[in-house]
Formats: sequence, C-alpha cells, structure tokens
Amino acid sequence: MTNISYYYPVEGKRFLDEVQDEAYARSPLHGDAWVEMDSRIPVLSIPNEVQTMSSFHTSSSKSEDSMPLSGIWRMKGSEPADHGDPAPATGWFGRKAKPSEGMRDRWYDPDHDRSDWLEVKVPTTVQQALVDLELMADPHWNTNTFDELEQNGTPQETPLWFRRTRVECREWWFATAFEVPETWEGRRLSLTFDGIDYSGTVFLNGVSLGHHQGMFGGPVHDITELVQWNEVNVLVVRIDPAPQSWNGLMKPSPGFGWHYGHLISLGIWKDVWVTVQPDIALLDPYLVTMSCTSDEALLQLEFTTESSLTERTSLTIEGLICLKTEKSSRDDWRNPTSAVQSTADERGSRVDTGFICSIEVPRGRSKFSTVFKLSRPNLWWPSGYGEQPIYELILRSASGSCEHKGAPDIDGLSRESAPESLPGSVGGYADTKPVNVSEIRTSFAIRTVEMRPMTEAVPETDYRWQFVINGESMFIKGANWCWPDVMLTQKEGQIERLLELARRGHVQMLRAWGGGLVESDEFYDLCDQKGIMVYQEFPLCWGPPDAPVTDLGVIDRQTALSVKRLRNHPSLIMWGGGNENGAHGGADEGLFLVGKRCREFDPSRPFHRTDPWGGSVHNWNVYHGGEPLEEAVVAMPSVFYGEFGIPSQTNISSCLRYMPEEALSSFPPTEESRGWKAHFHQFSLKDVIKVMRYASYGPIQSWEDYIIYSQTAQGDAIRLVADLQRAGTGKDKSGFWYYKFTDCFPGHSWAVIDYYGTAKLSYYRAKQASRPQNAFITAGKLEGWLAGEVFRADLHLVNDSRETLSNVTVRVTMFSSQLTELMTWNYPGLTVSPGRVYPIASLEKLLPEASAIQPFLAAVTLHSEDGRRLSDHWYWYNAQPKTAELLAFEQEHRHHSNEYPDHEAAHAFMLYGELPNAPMRELPSTTLEWYVQSADKGEKGRTGGTIVIHNSGMVPAIRVIIHHFPDDWSCYLDDNDFGLLPGEQRHIAYESGFEIRLDKLSVSAWNAPEVTLRTQP
Repeated sequence: MTNISYYYPVEGKRFLDEVQDEAYARSPLHGDAWVEMDSRIPVLSIPNEVQTMSSFHTSSSKSEDSMPLSGIWRMKGSEPADHGDPAPATGWFGRKAKPSEGMRDRWYDPDHDRSDWLEVKVPTTVQQALVDLELMADPHWNTNTFDELEQNGTPQETPLWFRRTRVECREWWFATAFEVPETWEGRRLSLTFDGIDYSGTVFLNGVSLGHHQGMFGGPVHDITELVQWNEVNVLVVRIDPAPQSWNGLMKPSPGFGWHYGHLISLGIWKDVWVTVQPDIALLDPYLVTMSCTSDEALLQLEFTTESSLTERTSLTIEGLICLKTEKSSRDDWRNPTSAVQSTADERGSRVDTGFICSIEVPRGRSKFSTVFKLSRPNLWWPSGYGEQPIYELILRSASGSCEHKGAPDIDGLSRESAPESLPGSVGGYADTKPVNVSEIRTSFAIRTVEMRPMTEAVPETDYRWQFVINGESMFIKGANWCWPDVMLTQKEGQIERLLELARRGHVQMLRAWGGGLVESDEFYDLCDQKGIMVYQEFPLCWGPPDAPVTDLGVIDRQTALSVKRLRNHPSLIMWGGGNENGAHGGADEGLFLVGKRCREFDPSRPFHRTDPWGGSVHNWNVYHGGEPLEEAVVAMPSVFYGEFGIPSQTNISSCLRYMPEEALSSFPPTEESRGWKAHFHQFSLKDVIKVMRYASYGPIQSWEDYIIYSQTAQGDAIRLVADLQRAGTGKDKSGFWYYKFTDCFPGHSWAVIDYYGTAKLSYYRAKQASRPQNAFITAGKLEGWLAGEVFRADLHLVNDSRETLSNVTVRVTMFSSQLTELMTWNYPGLTVSPGRVYPIASLEKLLPEASAIQPFLAAVTLHSEDGRRLSDHWYWYNAQPKTAELLAFEQEHRHHSNEYPDHEAAHAFMLYGELPNAPMRELPSTTLEWYVQSADKGEKGRTGGTIVIHNSGMVPAIRVIIHHFPDDWSCYLDDNDFGLLPGEQRHIAYESGFEIRLDKLSVSAWNAPEVTLRTQP
C-alpha cells in the first residue's frame, strides 16, 4: 500500500517524517532474506463488484482445522552447555566444551523416560510454573529475590541485581504428546508457536525442526512428513538459558537488573497449535480507510495468497463486511453462525456489505489489493470523542472449485466484474476440480489518522506532532504502559481491569513503552472497544548495538510478524522503534530496520525512531536530577512530553501483599532493609530519598506519612506538567504521556496503578488533570512566595471534545492560611470551540503578611450552564516547610551528586523526619458527614451507587480522601482526593461486585477528622 500516507506534504518544507521515509525507501539494509523477499512482492491491483449481501455461506470454523496443544506438558531443567574456558574451547587448548545434559542424554527422543519431569500448564514461564508447584520461592515476596541472588546468583563478582539466578542459568525442556485426527490424513499440517521466550529448539518425534529466537511469534513448521498417523506424536521444546543482556534483543528489559524486581522470564508463554493448511491460504488481510464522509467510506484491502499448487489457479474471492454486535468477541470466528449475523444500525439500514473479485494465483506467495466503498459508515472515535463501532471482514473463496491454468495470464487480473453466476459457484470456467482454500477474518474500524506539523515545528528535524483523527485535531492526554507482570503471567480479567481504569481516568493514549512488550491481541481488542489509542514501541531500549551484535534477522522477522498481527486495530495509532535510543552506541541499524518494515507493511501510520526524538522530551531533571519541579519543567518546554513524573509508594493494603506486616513498623529503611530494597525500583535507599525532596509536606516519620506524601507529590507532578501542556492546546503543545500507568512488579515506582491493580491517590489527581473540559491555573512557582510579592497565575479553559463548550462559568477563589477568602474572580458566559484552549485572564494578587500565606490555596471550578460541575482543582503554595539546612542539603545533591551512600542516607532521613510542621495538615478544621446511597443492581455481577460527602463546617475541606475503598477488580471509584467548599456536598459514584462490602470505608480531610460509615438518613 505504498499510496497510503498519514500526512499531506507541506509545500516548501520537509519534516522528519518525510526525511526518514525517503531514507527507508533508498536503504539497502535488511536483516532477513525471507522478510525482504516478502516486502518486495509486487501488489497487484484488482477490480471488484460491490454487493449488498443477505446471506453468506461460511467454511468450516477454525476449531475444525486447528488443534491447540496448550494444556498439561512436562518440564525439566538441564545443566546448560559448557562452552569451555576460554570460549570457544577445543581439545587443542583450554578446557574442552561440553554439550548440555539434555542434549547429551537425548531428552528429545520420543521414548525418553519423562516420568520424573514436572507437570506444568502451558502457556507459562518457567518461573511461574515453579512458583505454582512451590518449588521456587515467590519472587514477589519480601527478600526472596535478594536471597536467591545472594546465595546462588552468578557471577558473584557482579553487583547483586545483575547476577543470574539458578533458573536463568539453566536450560528448560518442555514436552507433550498429541494425536492427529484421522480426518486430517492427506492434508498439509503446520506446527505454530505464538510465543517462545526467548530462544530454543523444537523437536518432533525425535527430529529437530530448527532453532528459533524471538518471543513475539514463531516458529512455524511444516510437519506434514513428520507426523505419525494413528500414533502418538511427541513434541519437545528446549528453551535456552536466559540471555546475558537485553540490549539488542526484543525482550522486556527491566527484569535484567537495572529496574524493578530481578527476573528474566523463560518459557512457552503463548499458545501452540497444529493446523491444517489449505492448498491456497488467504493471509495477512490489511484494511485502510482512504477517506470517509458520513455517507461513504473508501476502503483499501490488501491480502496475500500462498499456494502449494503447481498450476496457476483462478479464484473468485468474496468479502463480507459486517458491523459486529455488542455481544460478539474476538473469538467469534470460532462460531461462524454467531459471527456473521446481519445487524441493523441505529439508522435502520443493513450493515452487511460484500464484494467479489477475481484473481489469478500462481504457486507461492502473491499480494493483491482492491478498493471498495462502504455506505453510511459508523466511525470509530477515541474515548471522549464518540463511539467505537467495530467491523468484521470475512474473506474467502466463493466456491471449493477453481480453474487451473498453465501459462500465466496477467490480463486476467483486470476483469471488470465477477462471473454472473456468483455467489455459489464459479460459472463460466472449464476444467475445474476441488481445491481447499482458507477463510480469514479480521476486525477493523473506520477511522483516519493524520499527523500535521505544529506551528513552530522545525523542518527536517521535528516530527509532525499534531494528532488528527477523522479530521479532528486532538490534544493527547496519555500515559506510559508497562506490561502487567515480569513473569508474563496474565490473570483472568487483569488487562480488562487496567484498561478500564485507564478509560475512566481519561487516558486517551497509552505509550506501550519500549522497555516492555509488543502487546497482545487481548490488549488491542480491549483498547479498540474502549477507544484507547496506542503508541506501540518495539522492545529496544537504550541504543541497541549495530550488527552483528544485534541480530538483524531476528529483529526483522519479529517486526514483520508484529506489524501484520496488529495493523488492523483502530486503537493502534503510531509505531515506535523503542525507548530512549539516543544517537549513541550504534543504535541505528536495528531501529532503522524496524522503521523500514513498519513503513513498508503499514504505511497508514507514523513511525517514530524512538522517544524522545524529533520534538518530544523526557524530563528526568526532576527526580533523578533533583531540580525543583516547576523550574525543571518550565526550563524544558516541548511540543510533546513523552516521560515525566515522580515515583511513590503503594497503599498499605498492597504493601502487605509483598511485605510482612512487621516491616511497616520500621521507618526509615536502612541498608539492612533487604525486603524494602528488593521492592524499590532501583534497589536503593536513594529511591525514597529522591522522592522526599518533592514530598516534604510535613515530617516524614513513618511509612504511612511517606505513602500519602509520596502519592501527593506524584499527583502534583503529573498535574503541573499536564496543566502547562494543556495551556498550549491548539498552539504549540500537542500532548503528554505521564510516566507511568501500570507496573510489572510490586513495589515503589512511578505507576499510578500498582502491580495489584489498585489505584493510588495520584491516579485520581492525574484523572482530574485530564478531564476533557477543564479550567486550571498555571503559576511560575509552587514554593517561596513572600509577603508583599504579587502572586501571578494564568487562568485557562480547555475543551477537548467535538462539541462547543458554551455559556460556562469559571470561578477562582484564593484562601489564606486561616482559610479566609483573599480574592475571588468570577468569569460567567464563556464559550470555547472544540479542541481549543481559552486563555481567560492573568490573575494578580498582592500577598498579605507571612502568617497568612504559609500556606495559601486556590480553588478553580468550572460549571456548565445548568450548574453541573465539570471540573475543579485545588492548588496549594508554600506548602512544604523546608528548613535552611534541608534546602542547603538538597542544593548539594543534584544530578550526579544525587546519590546517597549509607551515611548520607541516614542524614537525609533525619532532615526530612525533623521538619518543623505540616502546614497543610494544620489548617483550621472543619467537619465531614457522609453516607452511601442505596446501590442499584447492575449487569456483569456489579452494583452501583454513590458516596455522598458533605462539608458541614465553616471553612473549606482540603484534600477529602475516601479510605479503604475495596481493592477488588470489580470495584471502581469515580473520584478521590478533592476539596469541598463550606456547605458543599459531593456525590461520588462507585461500582462494586455483588458480594463486596463497603463497611470499612471512612472519609477524612487534611483538616477534618476521619469519619466512619453511617447509613443514609
């Protein structure tokens, strides 16, 4: 589809998109001969006849021609091969190399005795299987990870977290047995692995099928000649020991020891299949929306045929497009009677549309393309902008009979229409005979993606950063996504839980971070349904070396498989080459190859070489650099913020899931606090100390203090950058991805949703900052305001929607330390166009005496014409009571000096623990009353209701927090950590499972005592 592009040229200017596209087109670089050949197959354009189809006969479902081999397997560890010292070693010098135990004793033989092998359930990783069998200590719990690395990790001379565990140093062998259905005899069969982590060798009935590397698909083997009919077939997989480094591999990197809990996953982590192969396979359907109006969408379809027949074959291909029903799922293709039901759209017209085209199929692989129209399309929109209708394409041969021809007949590709007798038979052809042709299905949606340059974009240097979906310019409010488990274990409902929290948290786009995974079909299906856009980076982190250190063949194959698997998902908006791959250490051959393949196999989407690059930034002068929050952000303006944030500690309820209760009574941590250190993201006390710089709202003397203050600081940091970026909506800013949304290991980290799927307070602050329609202020600093100084802040109103925001009212009230009103600004009757920001005013106020501004606060509210609250924010200034000694200490510890050996760590903890007061918690007090309104029974095993909270005092309630809301995955709370004006009442919606009780709930504010639950009056 070389005629598809995501951008329109700008006369006289070229941006980084064009520069790189031209470089990819000229490049001779390739890694894998098969992928290179596939990319060069010419695409033959074919006409078609569009029809409205009242019925569509489907071929056999996939369940009849595929057999899953997932389930109970046997597993055993083996001593790895000894490469000798020095390696490679021979009998002529050094120590002679030795084969692995499994290869020496021929564990791959069908008759090998496996009675002592472990019983495990595939898909799995080795580590998860061993934990399930209680043969390995749970690496999530307390000191278990450190114990293993200290006692058994190798090599001992390396730092603890860079050693390899016993599991990671061994080979692991998996085996299963299967019988092939008699009805398949005489057919071609393939053996397909959806994911081996990371490399290994496959044996069938004692014969090696070859070695494979890469965890995102493959290998696929033709096993027709090796299968035994009416006998048991023995499949054995040898998994190699863990790689020594992630660098240059498409493999999640944190578990290698630089970040989070140490664990390098190994195993058969996705499904395994035996499949009947047709004579002619239809493969790799790719649908792109060329253009779209309310009346008609123009779609282009590309697909591949693979024929095992020696003769050129004439085929008539039928395609059916239907709008999926609400109840359909990604597995509907297994039940053809439910998958192809005709559906009426809300306008009353049928949505089943079909087309027919005729093609000539030679032996081997061929590619075809056709264009067709879809009347009255239902557009897919990102969350907050509209609905997410999903279509299904079914593509198959119109008949089981096809004409065979001897000589090629290219003219046959340009027939004006299909034979009149279709559908049902291939009329008009002679000499036909039965041929097996596959049927393929894919989901897709009608939507367009365009990238436009920002007004100040630098030609040749900057990417186009303005995201335009269906013609609507959008400011992106997003977050970085980290895969859910370092052991690659996916619990039922886990992805649904996390993505639903993202949707409810106004996360429009997730950056599938380049330290993690190329995400799963389930992830993308759910993002499609929820309207969450995705920027998918490939797992290449921090400058992969050039070839031959980086195996370009593996990268090439893995890229091609991944792009073809995911390119029909409407939620996938952009590809990326990886995380923080600066112009250093080589890095460009692998990334360049990924970009070349993405643009060849999916030209409808942008590709960014890496992030940050071409106009985006990652701001780690905050936290790592130790610079003041507002100074660091203002000093690093960017059209797009790719990473920013501050880590925080998990809630008490989550801490108790990975640490013993007695550990919570000991604060601060020391170098001997091995359990805590194992759950810090860099295994060091510096992780906590660096956060305290931004979280010193009062003396930090317990884990309870640190948890609430660190989560407060995390939320404040996200909101500050979000506000500054949104102030430039439609002008010089296009979005952000805060770092980050989820976690792969339990513990202290940047995630706002922890490993267990529990929301921190920072999640709610990020949600508030990302409301589609929002009023907010931006000020030059947070701390250091003095009596007699003029407080200045800019007031903004933003409308991230497709509808005009009309006749709304914005109100700003400043409060003193005594919570008396210092100033009120009121702006009624405001109107903002879609996708725009309205700079309402520059606010100024002469600050009174010092005693009135330690701290002072500002409340910003936005109300609709009918009085509904659309957004509110509470800002606090001079809220951190740092001593002169502490400020001097922080000034000394910045950037390379922002590290804390043992004696300096103790001194830091003392300084933060001896802060003189907690001004935000010493404000004039108020009282809260609250109750739970009767819940209504809903669908999907859930109930719903509201928590009604009333500020019955005479001053504002600051930081109203609902405590002990259940962590169960069925439970969702609409808001938390907010302010209430005197006399104000707030209804907070919630959902929970039928069996979940709310009797442990309590509510407090920083200036109101905690109140337990009472019934509705």
